[in-house]
Amino acid sequence: MIGARQSAHRPAEAAREWLPDAAGPRRRGRRWRGGRRWRWVASVLVAGVLLAGCQAPRPDVTFFGNRTAVQTGPTRWCEVDEAALTVACTQAGVEDVSRLSLRPGQQVQINVPDAVGSTPWAVYFRYLDAKGELADGRSAVFTDGRLAYTLQTLDPQDQLTYVEVQSTFVLVPGQLGGVDFAATRAWLLLIDPLPGPATNQQ
Repeated sequence: MIGARQSAHRPAEAAREWLPDAAGPRRRGRRWRGGRRWRWVASVLVAGVLLAGCQAPRPDVTFFGNRTAVQTGPTRWCEVDEAALTVACTQAGVEDVSRLSLRPGQQVQINVPDAVGSTPWAVYFRYLDAKGELADGRSAVFTDGRLAYTLQTLDPQDQLTYVEVQSTFVLVPGQLGGVDFAATRAWLLLIDPLPGPATNQQ
């Protein structure tokens, strides 16, 4: 079981704590773009938070890369109380986060259980490009019930450093106006870079 810390916030504060820093890594590659297609999902996403519950065992996610599989429990788990307008989150310490060693260009295969795949979920990732500059990206948000996704780098020289499965999204006020989506469930994998080009893509 992953060690954790408890925290309680207003929804917007808790969400911003976990959203990628807009002033951080430059945005290149795959991105999660907002727009009209998210509006119809909004009510479903908020309802999903209330229906998910906390009585059942928390689901594990499996990451596979470089011929090694790593299974991890959630590294962030938030319970939303809409009546009190608060969010209570459990967060794993960095020392408890699972790690995987990969070479540049190697991909990560991700398998999620039904408890995650039956709700909208996505993959956020960070990587170092050939110049050593940190960048990030997102997959699409999956709403088709899929249980697997393969994260492939955009360039053979890109080195993955951080992979996070995110699910159970809620709407929060955007920092620049409008609204943003924030994940209240997450499963994080940190990557230890290995020297040299990838000898295989698995």
